[in-house]
Amino acid sequence: MKSRRDFIRTGCMHCAGMLGISMLLQGCGTSVQLFKTNTRNDSVLVPVSAFEDGKNMVVVRVSGLENDILLVKKEDHYNALNLRCTHEGYGLTPTSKQIVCSAHGSTFDFDGNVLKEPALKPLKKFNTEIIDNNTIIIHLT
Repeated sequence: MKSRRDFIRTGCMHCAGMLGISMLLQGCGTSVQLFKTNTRNDSVLVPVSAFEDGKNMVVVRVSGLENDILLVKKEDHYNALNLRCTHEGYGLTPTSKQIVCSAHGSTFDFDGNVLKEPALKPLKKFNTEIIDNNTIIIHLT
């Protein structure tokens, strides 16, 4: 039978190991530019310049909205996806290859389609338009 001291030492070692693993896994993701803004007449304006260094994704954090929006640059348009899992409503994390729900493991592509369950429905998409080749409008309604 282990002593209390051995039990605590073993528990601390496990916690330290989990912390180290989680830090390593965070490095597997990608850094996505964050753009903070407000709504304007049920729309959000994002400058094209928010896409820095040839990156094709920007997380848009809108004051007053519960979830962030992932704005993805495609060849001739932009996808705006609600970063809220359709399974149980948890927040999502974009990586370089897909969008991931860390709560239950659902994954989505950059068009919002389900790649891996338990989520069954695609992500909510917002309509977008480009004005003067320098501003992207995300329509929230």
